[in-house]
Amino acid sequence: MKKRLFTILCALALSFSLSTECFASIPSSTENLNEIYLSKSYSVDEVNTEQNNDNLTEDVAHASYEETNETFPFNKLNKLSNDEIIELSSKVSWKDIPDLFKYNEDTYEFYSNESRVQAIIDGLYQKACSFTSTDDNGIDTLVEILRSGFYLGFYNDSLNYLKDRTFTDKCIPSLIAMENNPNFKLGEAGQDKVILAFGKLIGNASCNPEVVNKSVSILNQYYDEVKQYPTDKLKADAVLKIMSEVTYDINQYCYDNNIRDGKNTPWTGTIDNFINVVSKFASISEINDDNGWLINNGIYYTAKLAKYHSNPSTPHKVLDNCLRTLPSTSEQYITTLDLLKSDFDSKDSNGNNIDVDNIIEDKKNTFLPKTYTFDDGKMIIKAGDKVSESKIQRLYWASKEVKAQFHRIIGSDEPLETGAADDVLTMVIYNNPKEYKLNRTLYGYSIDNGGIYIENIGTFFTYERTPKDSIFSLEELFRHEFTHYLQGRYLVPGLFNQGDFYQGNNTRLTWFEEGSAEFFAGSTRTEVLPRKSMVSAIGKNEEERLSANSLFHSSYSDGWDFYNYGYTFTDYMYNSNRPLFKDLVDSMKSNDVQGYDSIIESSSKDTNLNKKYQKHMDKLVDNYNNYTIPLVSDDYMKKCGSKNLEIVKKDIENAIGLSNSEIVQESSDYFNTYTLKGTYKLDSNNGEFNNWSLMNEKVNNALENLNKLPWNGYKTVTGYFINPRINSSNEVEYDVVFHGLLYHNDNFSEEPVITLNVPEQGNAGEKIKFTSECSTDDSDLSYMWDFGDGNTSTEKTPFHIYKTSDNYTVKLKVTNSNGFESEKYSEISIHKVLTGNPVSEKEDNNRFENANKINLNDLVSGDLQADDSQDTFYFEVTKPDDITITLENNSQDKNSFNWLLFDAENTNDYFAFPETKMNQLSKTVSIDKPGKYYLVVYQNSKEKTDYKFVVEGSLVETPEVDPDEDTDDTPTETPSTDEDNNKDEASNKDNINVDEEEYNDDFECANNIFKNQIISGNLDSSDRCDTFSFNALSTGTINITIENSNSDSSTVNWLAYSSEDTDNYIGYASENDGNKFSGKFKVNKPGKYYIVAYEVNGADSKYKLKVDGDIEAASESKPEDKEEIKEEINDDSFDSATKIKANATITDTLNGEDNKDIYYFNVNKNSNLNIELNSLSNLGVAWQLFSEKDLDNYIAYGSKSGDSIIGNVNIESGKYYLLIYKYTQDDGSYTFTIK
Repeated sequence: MKKRLFTILCALALSFSLSTECFASIPSSTENLNEIYLSKSYSVDEVNTEQNNDNLTEDVAHASYEETNETFPFNKLNKLSNDEIIELSSKVSWKDIPDLFKYNEDTYEFYSNESRVQAIIDGLYQKACSFTSTDDNGIDTLVEILRSGFYLGFYNDSLNYLKDRTFTDKCIPSLIAMENNPNFKLGEAGQDKVILAFGKLIGNASCNPEVVNKSVSILNQYYDEVKQYPTDKLKADAVLKIMSEVTYDINQYCYDNNIRDGKNTPWTGTIDNFINVVSKFASISEINDDNGWLINNGIYYTAKLAKYHSNPSTPHKVLDNCLRTLPSTSEQYITTLDLLKSDFDSKDSNGNNIDVDNIIEDKKNTFLPKTYTFDDGKMIIKAGDKVSESKIQRLYWASKEVKAQFHRIIGSDEPLETGAADDVLTMVIYNNPKEYKLNRTLYGYSIDNGGIYIENIGTFFTYERTPKDSIFSLEELFRHEFTHYLQGRYLVPGLFNQGDFYQGNNTRLTWFEEGSAEFFAGSTRTEVLPRKSMVSAIGKNEEERLSANSLFHSSYSDGWDFYNYGYTFTDYMYNSNRPLFKDLVDSMKSNDVQGYDSIIESSSKDTNLNKKYQKHMDKLVDNYNNYTIPLVSDDYMKKCGSKNLEIVKKDIENAIGLSNSEIVQESSDYFNTYTLKGTYKLDSNNGEFNNWSLMNEKVNNALENLNKLPWNGYKTVTGYFINPRINSSNEVEYDVVFHGLLYHNDNFSEEPVITLNVPEQGNAGEKIKFTSECSTDDSDLSYMWDFGDGNTSTEKTPFHIYKTSDNYTVKLKVTNSNGFESEKYSEISIHKVLTGNPVSEKEDNNRFENANKINLNDLVSGDLQADDSQDTFYFEVTKPDDITITLENNSQDKNSFNWLLFDAENTNDYFAFPETKMNQLSKTVSIDKPGKYYLVVYQNSKEKTDYKFVVEGSLVETPEVDPDEDTDDTPTETPSTDEDNNKDEASNKDNINVDEEEYNDDFECANNIFKNQIISGNLDSSDRCDTFSFNALSTGTINITIENSNSDSSTVNWLAYSSEDTDNYIGYASENDGNKFSGKFKVNKPGKYYIVAYEVNGADSKYKLKVDGDIEAASESKPEDKEEIKEEINDDSFDSATKIKANATITDTLNGEDNKDIYYFNVNKNSNLNIELNSLSNLGVAWQLFSEKDLDNYIAYGSKSGDSIIGNVNIESGKYYLLIYKYTQDDGSYTFTIK
């Protein structure tokens, strides 16, 4: 993506994860030295920021209007009265108005009616007076309608009355009315949306000191309560909008009135309280991931508002204090320096000079300490210390592959200008996305992208990334940006926004520049291959794709889709329409703007061209599984001995038959290379495009011939051909250029070459083994596996279990003892295996009235065909929860099959539909109320299709009692055992009270319950079920009673299961008496059984559980005695860890090669743990505690205290691993307890 004089790496912007710490980024002061003289467009949000916030809380996600599928473009709004529009705003979202902020005949008709706009402003005033905490009263939508008008008024003279401040000031009474409403405070979703709309309106309309001062309460509230909602983006956006848009409007007023010093404005000296509270955000000294953005913006707006303070030195001193209290390597510290330079002439509040430039240079060296030089200084890479040297070298070789294929296509390699900044290409690569954010202040360029190429200084900025940060690797994205460098240097004359191609229409080349950059990123030594990562984004059918016409007229404001389709159109031209490709390239090289426009105009109207383009995309989609992600070969990283330059020249000449060749040597940090240039003559002239194909083949054949020679340096050679011409002998000749490795220097270390052994497919929930082979036997190799789902392992041969179905990219990074790294990627497809209680559909079930009843977790099978295109099912839920519906079918046309979910209370409108995941249609749906729900499965085709589905949920239904069941033996409070059971002395013992032990929410972690025990337990909304197990000693009847201390049995219930089938219950409560639920069931054989106690409606409940029957009794040890566990399995890795419970005593031995044991346990709520380890012999032993979230770094360790190694740690709910290891040569035993 290009912006002003630089190219923004668009693909990176797609992959940059937007976290709470960065969603409120601020502009670079370097770019905004003349900020107050910017046009009004600076503040216009065509795309509303909150719609990109994927992590909003659920209250935010539910709008205060009724969802509707209907849209309301302005041609509809023009037919409504003013009152109808105002009323409609309470019922629809602004998202339902598709042409907001778009100038057309309908929007002109709407906004040219000044009385209509005034009526909307008046309507906003009325709504401002009456919104509530839960209902924004349509203010959100009405404000967007007004903002759209002000935006269009600024850019279109026909509506210029809307940019007159005397008109925008008419919104001020509405803003004050919002502030006077007692609900104007942060809280519920309705309130937060109003505050966000309030801030936005200020930016597009205007404000006065009263509006500003009344908003101080919001900023103070957020300052006081920010720790209560650190990840609430709606509240954060709302607060940020107040700070940013107030600042913007004041600066705009100064611009309009030519005020440069901030004096003599309505706000000067009158909004000190507002500036002071903004300064409070700047004064937060403890930075974390949740508040970093807030401190940043506090610093920025404190600096920008300082000149309007009655005593400007007051906010100035706040910035001085930031330098004293903030970490000197933090983004906030460097931001403060940058602002002191731009807004305070590099002086502190006492007038002392601050050498900002020197400090900034020092910070550059701190974050970018490594400098690598290639090709005699023509390429320089500055990098963070965590960017591996092998990665840097691979980027260099990737640039040669891209360059070779680029020059083959454009037919020349002469720079368009001499003495340009890009004579030396500089690349700046930060360690990670967090450090990349510093680029805004260190170099003065935007970081709201993920990567950026500054054409007029020949410099490219980006960062190293993990699969969590981006679906694209650093090399892929480097290849994309390097293509932008080639475009600017060899293809498009003039700098961006200055050359002829950017005059009159600065988006003329957008689709080509970005699309071809994605295309050339797939370059290899011999060709350009389809990129799997790009093909995955292509729509499956034509309706989901961009047409050629739409593509040619795309701009950055249209989103990111045109990158994918620009890529596919370039791939289409490369493979099937080379003449069009050449015509476009030639028009650019010759600076023929008119010729280019003519090509685009005719191509846009060519329906046949679009059909061929669509068919090409069909082919790409159909062959998706055959594609890879082209990256440089490991051959580049193999140690290569020196070879005589003249021998290399002779070998290349012989491989293709060159004449007049010259070879030059170039020096780089790790190796020396060569460039050979010669002339090749074709035997005959076969026409322009046939000649090109023949030359392409001959150069590739030459590369293949070189590969066969024994010297491995020839496997690094790239080649291209340029400048076709007819010589004086009427022969066709080309210049041919080859480049390759000559020898490695002494400082080069060969990286380990690895081969991944990853299965192509697997099933969710199953353990999968991952292995690799390495070219070196270095005993100090370290392994880092990234499984693509957020989990990692440092094992050489790990096992991993995927929880959900999807396509995953597995990455292995191997590092040798010299620090050289090698990375490999592989794809694995994880499928979800549907399981459950088998059930078959029963016809006729085509309508709601005759729907089949199913239960949660039933595995339902059915089929559809021509005369039976729909099946209907229903199920009931008893409490709010999330359910997951997953369906798979054998239809040949996957797009013709679907399902819809309906609430029985409204069968006219479905409220959920699936997403395609692998070969399944799946969706997790939040059920917010108990009731009956219908699932409709249907298809549009006539083929016979078999399907199966399951509705999964943790909801547990209370079974209906069969009225014919014999229930004469009504259980009592303490039910008697079956009459066939022998009564022994144990049955007459006094009852023993025992407390449940968490974690016991699943069968694997069930608490034991014994004869004559009464279990006391707790359930609440965060702990919905408890599981207990007992051993039945004989066949017979088991009686269960659960007593709820809330005197309401309806909130707690139970189900019984056999250990042989934990999917289907065998017993349930059939009687209730006040606060007791009781029942009985028969066991057909001795064995292990489970009781699951669960809460029904989310209430906090305390209960007592009693199990009576012929069950195992507790041992003679006292109840408070600790359970002792003997470890019996090999548990020396995280994957094979032994499961334990808290408060148990574990004993084991360490000897010989068994020098460590690993255990794991689950914690379901925040807890304080006390871990005590004791050696039972002379064994030197220690422990470390790890969280499942980060198995690379321990979170606690033990300290020696007498004969024990003890430690305390406060932990959150989750899974934890305890590593016990010995540090002496002795063998022996140990024991430990976790309390």
